[in-house]
Amino acid sequence: MVRDIIAEVYPWESRIAIIEDDRLVEVFWANQEENVGKIYKGKVKDVLPGLSCAFVDIGLSKNAFLYVGDVAVPEHRKGTNIYDYLKSGQDIMVQVKKEAFSEKGARVTGNLTIPGHLLVLLPLQKEISISRKIVGNQKRNYLRNLIEEHKSEDVGVILRTACLEADDAEIKAELDELIQVWHKIKKRYQHNKSPSVIYEDIDVIERTLRDYLDGGIRHVIINNLKLKERFDQFIKNKNTSYDLNIRYVKGDLFEKYGLEKDIRKALRRKVWLKSGGYLIFDETEAMTVIDVNSGKFTGKDNFEETVHRLNLEAAVEIPRQLRLRSIGGIILIDFIDMKDKYNEENVISILRQELEKDKAHTRIMGMSGLGFLEMTRKKSRYGISEIFTDECNACHGRGRTINVFALACELKRKLANLDYLEGEEIICEAHPELLQYITNDEKNLNYIKKKTGKRIKLVAKQEMQLEDYNLHSS
Repeated sequence: MVRDIIAEVYPWESRIAIIEDDRLVEVFWANQEENVGKIYKGKVKDVLPGLSCAFVDIGLSKNAFLYVGDVAVPEHRKGTNIYDYLKSGQDIMVQVKKEAFSEKGARVTGNLTIPGHLLVLLPLQKEISISRKIVGNQKRNYLRNLIEEHKSEDVGVILRTACLEADDAEIKAELDELIQVWHKIKKRYQHNKSPSVIYEDIDVIERTLRDYLDGGIRHVIINNLKLKERFDQFIKNKNTSYDLNIRYVKGDLFEKYGLEKDIRKALRRKVWLKSGGYLIFDETEAMTVIDVNSGKFTGKDNFEETVHRLNLEAAVEIPRQLRLRSIGGIILIDFIDMKDKYNEENVISILRQELEKDKAHTRIMGMSGLGFLEMTRKKSRYGISEIFTDECNACHGRGRTINVFALACELKRKLANLDYLEGEEIICEAHPELLQYITNDEKNLNYIKKKTGKRIKLVAKQEMQLEDYNLHSS
């Protein structure tokens, strides 16, 4: 797999695109309001034992949400109620794990993580975890022993996949560096007032480079010369064994490399597959449902083979779309039914293989009794639809606009029953598109005039919403 990173920097935002095998797979945005990864000294405002949660003031417009399972508690203090851990008014150290969204505040955790390129320090835990992508018991045991020899007993460590290509000196140096960062965080917690930020991760561009830095990167393209110099220094400090091609290119890079078009496509509900089939994405508050459809694809072989080929193509495209749209939570995939169990297992295997490319944690639960493939994906940042779209004022978030013919019928019913109004004329103010339906229906308009015994005056108001109208007499 060949990977390119394209980064744009402006005073108001930064945007980073990840390209794999010449296809856009992920986009990251950042502005001054980004909070995921920041560590705060906060103050507990409310403790709700009935919901096993607390609300914490960390200085944002809305109090952050802390679930009891995210409270960092030593083993000897394990309790059964959130009151055993938290009291209103106490100071607490928390890290933002999910941005605020809609009416919800940010989600925070007391189980802190301090990420590096090779390792993630878990300062309030003790376990050593190793990336699933590092295979082979000999290598895993060697890395575990290396960390156990050099870490203190009161911290935990996650060894990332990048450890495969790092030597022992690099790993030990980064461990020491992360522990020093933790010491600085503790000092700030002791001296700063709450609420306040006591740790900020590196910016989104450096973070992306840190997370994706490996021998598979072909190009890093940037539209900012100062940032290129920073990147050059970043790579130099890391002393990597591979040479990175970091280039400065002037201008609107997303437009220049055709990425804007791909981003706009990701806003659509329907995604076409090369074969002529398509996917339908329906996102709700609780889950996302993905429907696989044959569309124009009829195939040349028997039905089972046609369905198998279409589902395989969907199994490759769906993980890309999940990353691109930043879809998280519960995901149900409705593949086209296959009778052959071997084909079904093959499709799931390909899906697993493609999900391995995803940095976000994913888990496939298997096929449900209704034939849906159930899976979950961790989400911590805004998706494309949340960045580019707002709730529709016309349909109030339902995703469907009102039928004008049905609305016109409603308006005619109202007009036909206004014979009780005083005055000789009924004035109807409405959007021009709605009034056009009334004007064109001359037969029924005459019926309304005869029934009410009044003149009907239609007044077009371009500024009115389509579903609104005003009726009154003159």
